[in-house]
Amino acid sequence: MADKNYDAKRKEEKEIAKQLALSDVRGWIKKLPAAKRNKPAVVVGSKTFTPEEIEKEVENDTDYGKQFAKMLHKSRMELSKRGK
Repeated sequence: MADKNYDAKRKEEKEIAKQLALSDVRGWIKKLPAAKRNKPAVVVGSKTFTPEEIEKEVENDTDYGKQFAKMLHKSRMELSKRGK
């Protein structure tokens, strides 16, 4: 029973992290001029992505999207530790 609760909580936490990452990426894209939305801007692992590609990667839960969401989550945690 405890394992099911743990697994359910982990799944819920991953979904929340994904939604936060999507919100951050979409907010970032909205602030960019249209011409920059399809230009390489982010390196995740060994691959370069445009802002719109990053949005799709996170949305589709790809390995790169998960890495990016994880990086955003870690950054968010670091900023909160610093009180920013």
